[in-house]
Amino acid sequence: MYSTEHKQRFDNDAPVATEQLTLLSEILNRETFSALGEEVRVGHGWRCWEVGAGDGSVARWLAARVGTSGHVVASDIKPQHVPNHPRIEAIRHDLTSDPWPEPKFDLIHARLVLMHLADKEAIAARLAEHLRPGGALVLTDWYCGCADESLIKSPVDEYTARIFQDYHDGVHKLAGQTGMDFDWASRTRDVLSAAGYRDIAVRDYQAPGEGGKPTALLARLHSSMLESFLLSETNLTATDLVVIRETLLNPEFEMATNHTYTTVVRVPK
Repeated sequence: MYSTEHKQRFDNDAPVATEQLTLLSEILNRETFSALGEEVRVGHGWRCWEVGAGDGSVARWLAARVGTSGHVVASDIKPQHVPNHPRIEAIRHDLTSDPWPEPKFDLIHARLVLMHLADKEAIAARLAEHLRPGGALVLTDWYCGCADESLIKSPVDEYTARIFQDYHDGVHKLAGQTGMDFDWASRTRDVLSAAGYRDIAVRDYQAPGEGGKPTALLARLHSSMLESFLLSETNLTATDLVVIRETLLNPEFEMATNHTYTTVVRVPK
């Protein structure tokens, strides 16, 4: 995910990788399963590609939906968290450099993947081309409407508001340095429309942001994972980070969360 010295902290081999992947699944799976089940209607016999499989929870859900006649390819640069399953083929795969699995698919799903890639526009169009007639491409990424929305929804004192703003700005500074694009999700539809696709729908979801909920716990985890960067590249102190972590456990605290834009593209039959 990250190309600086902080990359290893977000690596699937990192000590906290299991915790981070679990929290991401808790934040996003309900919306993902709704999109795949109710809108796309993944069914028996489908051939699916789960790109950036993470902890394998989406691959497991897909394997249950496609039944004994279906198949799920779950790819990741480091796929060791994907569980063994008779209908899941877990592969080590770099979307930007390795040959893509064949034959083509009824569903391709990529969550929090393309926002990290430099050539995301071309890859999005190529993914749509890698579908069977009538197939569906589902791309989910985070969008931060930082300039349009308040960072914190609950009343806080001036000090708490300031350190949370510093934390937010620090995380986004690192994201910018490492190529993460928080605007991509708002452009995905236009990119695929320009590529000639017409059957496109976009879902907008925001996870709960109360203290102690998975989104707050993920922010708390990231405050530890990125501590050296935050202390060296922002005005935050070690004491500030302790306060941030304590606040993120408080159920009376609520922060704004990123929009989760899911773009669903159906190719013609």
